Amino acid sequence: MKPSFFLIPSGLILLTSVLVIQPFTNSGGVVKWSDQHLAILKTLWIRENQSEKDSSNAVVDNPVAISLGHKIFFDTRFSASGKISCASCHQPEHFFSDGLDTGEGLKKGRRNTPSIVGASHNTWFFHDGRNDSLWSQALGPLENPLEHGGNRNQFAHIIFADQILRKQYELLFGPLPDISNKKRFPKQAAPVKNKDVNKAWKAMAKDDQKLITDIFVNIGKVIAAYETQLQPAPSRFDNYVKALLENNINDIKNNLSDSEIKGLQIFIGKGKCTTCHSGAMFTDKGFHNISVQPRIPEKYDWGRYTGAQQVIKSPFNCRGEYNDTPAVNGVNQCDELKYIVMGRHETFGSMKTPSLRNVSRTAPYMHAGQYKTLREVLKHYNDPPHLTNRQSELFLDIDLNENELNQLEEFLRALNSPIAADPTLLIKPNSDPIK
Repeated sequence: MKPSFFLIPSGLILLTSVLVIQPFTNSGGVVKWSDQHLAILKTLWIRENQSEKDSSNAVVDNPVAISLGHKIFFDTRFSASGKISCASCHQPEHFFSDGLDTGEGLKKGRRNTPSIVGASHNTWFFHDGRNDSLWSQALGPLENPLEHGGNRNQFAHIIFADQILRKQYELLFGPLPDISNKKRFPKQAAPVKNKDVNKAWKAMAKDDQKLITDIFVNIGKVIAAYETQLQPAPSRFDNYVKALLENNINDIKNNLSDSEIKGLQIFIGKGKCTTCHSGAMFTDKGFHNISVQPRIPEKYDWGRYTGAQQVIKSPFNCRGEYNDTPAVNGVNQCDELKYIVMGRHETFGSMKTPSLRNVSRTAPYMHAGQYKTLREVLKHYNDPPHLTNRQSELFLDIDLNENELNQLEEFLRALNSPIAADPTLLIKPNSDPIK
């Protein structure tokens, strides 16, 4: 054991003791990994489709919910213009991202659209973590004026009037209340910033608001049920780790090139990438300010600082009445909110660590698409800029040369894999396969 400085999520540098990992060795053209290295690789390995069940969503595994969520995900009626769906930004052909610097629905947004493949493994959602479940995240864009721009009364009426959607909804949640009275249940009403829509909402009886919000929440839960089906399949990296553990020499040699293996060595070693990109999804699920320059210099993005405040106030958070997890002694167990970090300097400008699975397919990068290529991202970590106006985390000295950067980038591309889902879920319902 020897003392060493290392970076922790809070952004502080601590003096501690770390295990001295044995060096890499080579025998017969095959890298010999130490037991310590194998233990690290095993934590990054996915064996198969291993989604994490969200106990706050009672229908997350229900086939009817998955089918209904699939339909709604691609349905442009769930927007103010009738032209925007979830799939407008989360496009299957872009690995359920959009290839743009920042998302664009009804208007251009201010943050990059992350892929939703494997999103069910997250603890927090959006770049700033302002939601704490996949289903509550799904609700945000529906009423966001920059995205779908619709409202919950509008969505409830769509479900009520569409016989196919209504039948599936009622199989899951029971009979829909009669919301045909437009005076009692206006076509356009919700607690949103639009003055007319908000005014109509405030004129509704509290019990009627609750009926509509119940339907709205259930829409989020079926969308999340569908999205949970979108998981990354094992990549060549995962197959390589499996071969190592089984001592299958042929598969060890066939899954990763020598350059990719050297990139993997850098990833878990000199590059210190696992400081933040750990676990099977290659993310610590935490928040970090890594000195990324604001997209618009005069408009600083406070990130987790404001996101933490928003999730605490959200009526849809894990403490709320819509959490399907059984309460203990009448109280929803919610450690994430119990121990949430708020209002401290390490949250200023911090953004959620993204997964690196299929990372080469989801450019551009960072929270506002500041970097177009993986090489730009790697150079950022190799020689990070220093922000003078806000607190940012400190970086360890990495200092990779061009050849090492090439090898690291090659390894990251080896994390590409297909989506482990029924192929019919990767296309719009009743449409031809994407070519």
